[in-house]
Amino acid sequence: MSDDELIAMYEERGIPTAWEPITPASMAPAFQLWFRALPSPKSKDLDGASQALKDGADQAELLIHKPLDALREAGIGVDDQTRISTLVVNHEKTLERFIMYAMVVVSTNPHTVGITIVKEEE
Repeated sequence: MSDDELIAMYEERGIPTAWEPITPASMAPAFQLWFRALPSPKSKDLDGASQALKDGADQAELLIHKPLDALREAGIGVDDQTRISTLVVNHEKTLERFIMYAMVVVSTNPHTVGITIVKEEE
């Protein structure tokens, strides 16, 4: 896939998006649920990539390596004592040039967050 084709795919599918709160009413007493799609961290190196795509790639990198900082930047309820567990569902797939989907569950029990990351199939 060429850089131009990859950029077109991201733009066509609306990647990157902002974090969206998607908490169903039945979960609200115990959890806050957030979702977003993020482009590959490598996307920021694509020739012709938009600033939004580059920003999304930076946010993906931050979520992978410094999740507390990423969630804090997004305004998702974390503090310095928050413990984060991350599950990468299909870790055998490369994220080098594709999209990842991230779901964040923030417990109303203070300082507890779960992140699930799914890498899109090629």
